Amino acid sequence: MRSRKSCDDVKPDPDVVGGVAEPQFVRLPDPVTMFAERARRLQALAVDNPLGPYMVFLRGLVAAQAAVADGMPRSEPPQALPAKQQLQDDPDFAAILNALLMHHRTSDAPADARAARDRVAALDPASRLALATGIFDAAYEPDRIGESLYIAAAMQVYLARRAACLDQAILQPHPENLCPCCGAAPVASLIAGWTRANKARYLCCSLCGTLWNFVRIKCVSCGSTDGISYYTIDGVRQDVAVETCTACRTYIKHLQQHENPRLEPFADDIASHGLDVLIREQGFGRSGVNPLLIGG
Repeated sequence: MRSRKSCDDVKPDPDVVGGVAEPQFVRLPDPVTMFAERARRLQALAVDNPLGPYMVFLRGLVAAQAAVADGMPRSEPPQALPAKQQLQDDPDFAAILNALLMHHRTSDAPADARAARDRVAALDPASRLALATGIFDAAYEPDRIGESLYIAAAMQVYLARRAACLDQAILQPHPENLCPCCGAAPVASLIAGWTRANKARYLCCSLCGTLWNFVRIKCVSCGSTDGISYYTIDGVRQDVAVETCTACRTYIKHLQQHENPRLEPFADDIASHGLDVLIREQGFGRSGVNPLLIGG
């Protein structure tokens, strides 16, 4: 592995042409577009990747997410931020989960995935909600990993649709650096490439897909600004790195999206799983959460 000890190349650059000194705090998701782009990226990255077969399976699941997000009735603007407590009282979540299970039933899924899908379909509402509540806290039941994948996929559709309707003016930074829309943990960090936020750092929510602005060269887990380093693998793609913190010994994926606009937080996180393996051998634990790679 190669360590980029110098942080000069990732310091804020507000004077860049087309950039702004203070980028927008959040970028709310467009659910249909977000899932469709994720599916395309998974398909492209699956070629010659050790996790290729699994990524092809995920492409089908994410494509089903896009179809369900596009086919569900338009959501009413939420009266409050979407949160795990609302899942129990909102019939939209149950409808989205059922639609996702039905839509993915005809896919060319592996036998284990089909069995997990059938087990989710047979679960009573209370058991489904129990799994969903645990996923909010990244507390996955070890004996229900397959079921959790489908529950998490439905939660992503549900929460993305609700987050997309929020008024950005009411959103504030979360005290624990979690998503300001739904309170879930980030999946990865990225350096933005769009005009209003060129080279600003954003975190991507692991559930609703919201992007929110976050200070560069600062640990997402503990807030330390000391002992931050960036690692890539020699001879391999340099547009995805890991940001490590020696204060709390955690890491998060770091995507240079301003250099490669095709990067997609979930898909490229999975495709770069070799980085996770190597950095864990150095004693770091992952702070980001990817519901599409539970247990990875």
